[in-house]
Amino acid sequence: MTSEEQYQQELKQSDIDHHTPTAGAMTGHIIANLLIHSLKISQAKLFTKGNAALFLSQYGDDWIAHEQEAFNHLNQLLVQNGESIPTTTDQFREFTMLEENGADKYLPGDDQLFALVKDFDTQILFITKAIALGNKEEWPELAVDLTELLSWIKKQITLTQRFLGHDLRTGLYTEEDGDDDF
Repeated sequence: MTSEEQYQQELKQSDIDHHTPTAGAMTGHIIANLLIHSLKISQAKLFTKGNAALFLSQYGDDWIAHEQEAFNHLNQLLVQNGESIPTTTDQFREFTMLEENGADKYLPGDDQLFALVKDFDTQILFITKAIALGNKEEWPELAVDLTELLSWIKKQITLTQRFLGHDLRTGLYTEEDGDDDF
């Protein structure tokens, strides 16, 4: 089989996995979200002003490092288990559920920071679903790794919401919002 035929086979299997969610497919969304979020953090670090800039100068590099470490680790875990991972820009665009807008860099600093919090919150939806699927599929190492990532993200949300003067769940997803995207 040629490399192109192998890739087309991978794309076909990925499409099947995403229409009947598997732990691997859901983790592909997480991987894409981590990459896009780390890019958004980098952009915010460059363009925020005011107190948000100080906050990001203190925490932004750690966020990026942690997300890149999780990105690399989850990629390795999936590949070691015969799962497909997003590897092209088109796949990252397709699988991420985070919104990007180049104009956001001109928003007030607190708005940029809160957008990053909402992205963390969006990641939680995929992580909790992947943990449940990982447990169902008897993939304990994936469930454990994702549980650790979930805990870290919740800490970052709490820290940032407090900094912004918000209650913990202000402006974030609630069950009433539904999860029709899954």
